[in-house]
Amino acid sequence: MKSILEVLEELILRRRWLIAEIKKFEEKYGMSSRDFYEKWSKGLLPEPMDPEAHGDFMIWYGLIEELNNVEEELKRKLKTR
Repeated sequence: MKSILEVLEELILRRRWLIAEIKKFEEKYGMSSRDFYEKWSKGLLPEPMDPEAHGDFMIWYGLIEELNNVEEELKRKLKTR
């Protein structure tokens, strides 16, 4: 069984990786993830016709969702300690 420190370390490493991946999309598309996520979630951002961009948007959205999940898990783990 993993110690709480090992679990926290894994979550922190995962968070760092996710942030680095997300930053690539922010730079590529010149938009903050906050703006992208809000617009994409509400259907305010048209789906790109370019298959590569469409794939990027799907991946980007998924990475943001995963980052949110990791951050929530970190909060829960730290709150219980």
